[in-house]
Amino acid sequence: MEERIIDDEYGRGIRLKKTKDGYVDATDELAEPETEESEAAETATDEIAFEFPVLETDEDDEDLVGLSPEEALALRQKKEAELAQRKADYEQLCKEGEELLQSGSFHASELKYEKALSLDEEATEASVGYWRAKTADFTQPDVLIDEYVEAGIESLEFDLGYEAAEIVKRDYRAVFEKRAKELEAEEAPLAEEVEGKIQLRRGYLRARLKKAAIAFAVATVPMLVALILTVFFGLKNFTTPDSDYIVPTIALAGVTVVLFIVFAVFTNKFVNACRMYRANEKVASTEDGERLLYIRDKKELYQALLITVAEDEAEA
Repeated sequence: MEERIIDDEYGRGIRLKKTKDGYVDATDELAEPETEESEAAETATDEIAFEFPVLETDEDDEDLVGLSPEEALALRQKKEAELAQRKADYEQLCKEGEELLQSGSFHASELKYEKALSLDEEATEASVGYWRAKTADFTQPDVLIDEYVEAGIESLEFDLGYEAAEIVKRDYRAVFEKRAKELEAEEAPLAEEVEGKIQLRRGYLRARLKKAAIAFAVATVPMLVALILTVFFGLKNFTTPDSDYIVPTIALAGVTVVLFIVFAVFTNKFVNACRMYRANEKVASTEDGERLLYIRDKKELYQALLITVAEDEAEA
């Protein structure tokens, strides 16, 4: 291995080594040789990780922009005082609402809880109290159910708040079970009555539809024949030099108009017969049918409340 030392531009010695593969290693002659301690220190230096603290953001930062420390402190204290006052007002309204509810003053209690709802983000106690007051402590549970019979259980839980909904379902389960059974007992005879009337009308409407279909077919065929003949003789007038087909064409055109009027009348009757027959097959086509569907929807909502309660108890 060939080795020699040269000076660089600063006068420092540079050791050159030519390896057997033809590569040249340049080493600072004045540099201290690397030791195990220096290598360990270098490795340790490479492995140093810097962790920066995560600064918590203040929701009031925007309000504090441009304020002096004294003004910022005053603003914070003001907001804390307002928050404490809102909490105190919320608790006081809920307390007064509960007292009024216990005394039977349901409407006054409802107004107290309604004010409390706007003072707390969750407002679980106020939400439960509001519906207790509105339903006369759930002696009239249909007041709640009628509100959500179309929207369904999901909307009910969302509007009340899931925690408040769970409290209502748990505390008034017996009320919901009783009302669901009452609706089921009310549904059975009404469903039988509605179905019986549908069956009775079905026979009459089927006969009417059949009659209208026959009349429609009878009116359609001659009208189409007359129309085809009118077109046929009308075209003949352009293929012959004489006017031999003008009279038959005019006569057939008049017959076609008359037959078309008859056709339109029977078509209207046929369409109405079809519409009435289809409407009869729908339960909601009568007042009793609409009431039956409403009862079923209410019963399903009560059952949804009970099913959810049963699932929660099973998981517990």
